[in-house]
Amino acid sequence: MALRPISVTQLNDYIARVFESDVLLMDIAVTGEITNLKHHSSGHVYFSITDENSKINCFLPASYAASLRYELSDGLNVIITGRVSVYRKGGYYSIFVRSLTVSGEGDLAVAFELMKEKLSKEGLFSPDHKKELPAFPRRVGILTSDTGAAVKDIIKIIRQRNELVDIDVFPVKVQGEGAAQNIASTLDMVNETRKDIDVLIVGRGGGSREDLWAFNEEVLARAIYRSEIPVISAVGHEIDFSISDLVADRRAETPTAAAEMAVPDITEILRYINDRKDDLKKELSSKLRYDQLRAENSLKSLQEGMIRFTDDRLALIERLKIVLEENDPRKILIKGYTVIQDQQGNTVGSKDELTDGEYDIVFSDGKIRVRISNV
Repeated sequence: MALRPISVTQLNDYIARVFESDVLLMDIAVTGEITNLKHHSSGHVYFSITDENSKINCFLPASYAASLRYELSDGLNVIITGRVSVYRKGGYYSIFVRSLTVSGEGDLAVAFELMKEKLSKEGLFSPDHKKELPAFPRRVGILTSDTGAAVKDIIKIIRQRNELVDIDVFPVKVQGEGAAQNIASTLDMVNETRKDIDVLIVGRGGGSREDLWAFNEEVLARAIYRSEIPVISAVGHEIDFSISDLVADRRAETPTAAAEMAVPDITEILRYINDRKDDLKKELSSKLRYDQLRAENSLKSLQEGMIRFTDDRLALIERLKIVLEENDPRKILIKGYTVIQDQQGNTVGSKDELTDGEYDIVFSDGKIRVRISNV
């Protein structure tokens, strides 16, 4: 005998009550691949999970979605837990998701890799954007918890290395809800109001991955990226690596290493100056000896040149003297020759130059004046 017909609404209500009373369906875990991912303006997330043969619709409320450490994407293999619920008006069922994890990996590891990949594509880790640390900072800013051991270690190391540097501590929350936003807003504030800060140390001491998670969040990474003041990231211990380390201008393995990186060691500087001073003295002394030797060699070369020049001129004079002596007309006169000169002292070389008048006849031992009356 056929049952009495019921309405569509009655059928959906019945199915919903069955689903909601089933112990297995009230708390179920399902694994599959995310597809058809949609983010609603309300913050709710709608998607499906699929395997080779089937698909299930899922609903992730905004309150749960906000607590995820990473962004969901199509193709991500996940394990969801929640309850199966029926949408009476539409006549279909879906999973009301209470928690979501990535298959085979921890949530924090996946969140780290996804954030790393996203920010890397945007260029936040690019070496071209990283600023040089000042060689001789006058004022260092520290963003960390003012009650932790890290801030004490940083201040201690800075004071040991350089008493001339001023230190400003900006207390921030370093773990838990809102920590990343607190550090980011403080970092922005320092950049806007404290132009006298030369370098910033941002970080904290060691802890679990969950404790250090604030330094992996996007809001802090972007604040470090836009900082005009050079930032040293000092998060946890040497084995810890954070997104802040990747985007900062320099990464320090520990907070104490950050202190050593931020300021120069005055003792080392003085030792360096003294070493350079000794080197300079040696160099100047060596150069002085070299220049003195060059000067002595130049003087010696000049003296030798002057002696050669003088000897050459004396030899020339001696040769000219011999020529002059050999061509001295007085030697000819000694042999009995004479020279006739007119009244002006000009030598008469031919009889045709003679006229009536007085002339001097020059001998080797004197001269006589004669008158010529007939040529």
